[in-house]
Amino acid sequence: MPAEDPSRHPGPLLRTTTEYAWRLLLIGVAAYLLLRVLGHLLEVIVPIAIALLLTALLDPLLTVLRNRRVPRGMATLATIIAAVVVIGGLLTLVVLRAVDQFPQLADEVNAVIPHLRHWLERGPLRISPKTVENLSSTISREVSRHSSTVISAATSTGKTLLQLATGLLLTFFIAIFFLYDGARIWRFVCLAAPTAARPRVDLAGRAAWDTLRQYVQGTLVVAVFHGVVIAIVLAILGVPLVLPLAVLVAAGSVVPIIGAVVTGLVAVGVAGVAHGLTAAIIVTVVLIADDQIEAHILQPFVVGRYVRIHPLATVLSLTAGGVLAGIVGVLFAVPLTACLSSAVRALVRSGEGASRDGASPALSGDARLAEPPQLAEHTGNGGPDDHSPEGTAPGAPEPGGGPDRGRGRWPWQHEP
Repeated sequence: MPAEDPSRHPGPLLRTTTEYAWRLLLIGVAAYLLLRVLGHLLEVIVPIAIALLLTALLDPLLTVLRNRRVPRGMATLATIIAAVVVIGGLLTLVVLRAVDQFPQLADEVNAVIPHLRHWLERGPLRISPKTVENLSSTISREVSRHSSTVISAATSTGKTLLQLATGLLLTFFIAIFFLYDGARIWRFVCLAAPTAARPRVDLAGRAAWDTLRQYVQGTLVVAVFHGVVIAIVLAILGVPLVLPLAVLVAAGSVVPIIGAVVTGLVAVGVAGVAHGLTAAIIVTVVLIADDQIEAHILQPFVVGRYVRIHPLATVLSLTAGGVLAGIVGVLFAVPLTACLSSAVRALVRSGEGASRDGASPALSGDARLAEPPQLAEHTGNGGPDDHSPEGTAPGAPEPGGGPDRGRGRWPWQHEP
């Protein structure tokens, strides 16, 4: 038989590259299909994500009530009522102040128009009065011509507000069930993982939940700081709509790095219209200084103490979230990245600990969601929500069928 030509067979480098290439191709196709499916389910996914953030924000109050032996149903009801009173009261106050002070802002805008026209004619641009008059006529004509578009946009806005109200109602009910019955929901989610991987999934979930709670609470501190600072500055300058603008800047600071600056531009514009260029410059300087305080003090010591994300990862996650899901992606990019980072670190630590102990990193066990040694520091012992018998994890099925079977805190929430 003639000798086989070895040049007809690919070398090891080409063979290895080919094997990785088709695997990466399959992963890319699966990720693309998953993103397409999630894109069609945004109206469901977004309320769930917001409900998780709201649950993380309200969890400390629920914990205080449960530690005082308040029944779970009453504690959940009291927590929800407190949230509705605070959030609803703040929004009502903002709307009332906006309605009360908006005519003042409209009068100031009308007073600015003659000054703007005088500046265009007499200022550095030296535009002729006829050109300014033609420009004013052109603007009026275009507004009249596109009046139907304005009406259509208003109708679309009404539909959007209806969808927003529906989403908020759905978010509200999801948050109630997360607060009341989160433990059983999480145990059901863990059942989707293979039996041997359930302890590690539980470990990753605990780490992610702790990170999300710390992120939400730290972000609330940052938002309050931004809102108070901008409110004080606007009040000193005598700018109208102080409270609505302060709430807007505080809400914008939920997006790290750029949120407070972008929403602060509205405050700069209102200050400029109300009191001229000097007031606008003062507000701009305060916003820049405020942003630097957040970047160098608040984020490292308030948020970064518990949520360790590199600034480059923050910027990249914001960019990727904006490209993939627009404003929704920007809002949830950073907390999602923080949770994934904490979950991966917890899994790596558990694998290293299992390797040092001579055990399998897979933490194999029986069909129950048994608690591995690494979870001991995360779980409560004998707390008001600990329905598990001694020696089993809160996530493990309970022997017997008492009336509270399956209830309890989220598996990653621990009693102090």
